[in-house]
Amino acid sequence: MKIRPITLGAAAALLGLVIAPVLTASAASAAPAGGGGGGGYTCTGGDVAPGAYRSMLVTGVCYMPAGTIVVRGNLTVAPGALLDAGANPGDPASSPVVTATVRVGGNVFVGNGAVLVLGCSPNLLGICPRGLTFDSIGGNLTARGALAVVVHGTSIGGNVSQVGGGGGAAGGAASGGCFNTTAYPIPAPWSDDAALASQVPQFTDFEDTSVGGNFTVVGVQTCWMGALRVFVGGSITWAGNVTSDPDGNELDNNLTGGNLACLNNDPAIQFGDSGAAPNLVRGFGIGECGFGVVLPNPAPEAGEGPGTPEHIAVSTRSLQTYFGTRTTTSVTSLPPVTTESGYTITGNLNDFALAGSGLTGSGTYDSSLPPGSSGDAVLATVYPDGSQSFIAYDTCSCSLGGQSGPSTIRFYGTSSASGWTHGVFLVVSGGAVPGGGLQTLAGWGTFSGSSPTGTWRLVEHLRIT
Repeated sequence: MKIRPITLGAAAALLGLVIAPVLTASAASAAPAGGGGGGGYTCTGGDVAPGAYRSMLVTGVCYMPAGTIVVRGNLTVAPGALLDAGANPGDPASSPVVTATVRVGGNVFVGNGAVLVLGCSPNLLGICPRGLTFDSIGGNLTARGALAVVVHGTSIGGNVSQVGGGGGAAGGAASGGCFNTTAYPIPAPWSDDAALASQVPQFTDFEDTSVGGNFTVVGVQTCWMGALRVFVGGSITWAGNVTSDPDGNELDNNLTGGNLACLNNDPAIQFGDSGAAPNLVRGFGIGECGFGVVLPNPAPEAGEGPGTPEHIAVSTRSLQTYFGTRTTTSVTSLPPVTTESGYTITGNLNDFALAGSGLTGSGTYDSSLPPGSSGDAVLATVYPDGSQSFIAYDTCSCSLGGQSGPSTIRFYGTSSASGWTHGVFLVVSGGAVPGGGLQTLAGWGTFSGSSPTGTWRLVEHLRIT
């Protein structure tokens, strides 16, 4: 299911290291613009104004289109309600690229038949083609019987638990029936949100997100569901989930400090059409995500050819550690955009080079290609104090251990007002990337430097599986 076009045109304890909450905005920029009054608030429908609220209850179809919204306590999406804080960009109103930045200090609850969409990124349905929001939840995210939960670019301090719901696998497992919206109409409240219903039927998805505790998704029946590039401090459990999309249940490219258990899913866990690298697991790989499970990437159900045989999960203990550098050279920039909160969204396009004992090679920005598909493309949110949060997308002609080929890497980082930069990166391309000897490369690492540009020091954990 193609719902993740990557274009840029327009904290968790993990593996014995403390990973910074690179998906969270700096505390210095947390004061929201506008009203809210600091009291509890109930949204019965329409837009939520920027501001600070003691707590929030959503009972209707509500949107968070602009500014910064801080909920100091808990945020609850009541049964049958919908909160779209991700798929309906509107900040700034004159040239909408992102939704509001949302920061919840407590827990988030999603009730029976309810929908939560949180976070905007270039991976989200193509609806947010340029901007990124760096949202945060201080506590847990809990959904019971929810119709859909879609979370992108969000730092979650506690556990994630989604149990049951999904609205049903229309037409049966792997039937593709959910795409026949005449026979199987999209249920409300998903159908009440034009930005969602015009794209695809309801689904569950977590991407480019960090989870401090455990990540559990069980008993969901829906059109499509997946989790990609999620950093998990604890363990991941993905069990008893059913999708009507034949290439649903995509659980790829996640990094977990605990175990990865995948049991009784239909279809079974697979690579789908995401082109993603294997999961990286500190503990044990169990069931459909066992370390001995080798699957074609892409999956045959995606209809994109036979695929390259690749491990669905790799033990981080099997990776080798290398040390290197990454140096960027600026080529051009996209016009900056200022949000209602006074944040600046920037897009920078660079050449880069990797050197050292691990990955070596380079990437050159090609103006004839869409931004983000060559060289180094950096999407950043710069806060009024000068600090920033960013994701960098690198397309590399690389070599490792005598083997060469194309590879893509994604860097998640923050820079302080003084320029100190650090974060985590993932090798994100898998067997679906044609050519060369790095099709089964798996890995992750950390980076740091005195500036968001120039040279970074890399600690790389890599293996050609």
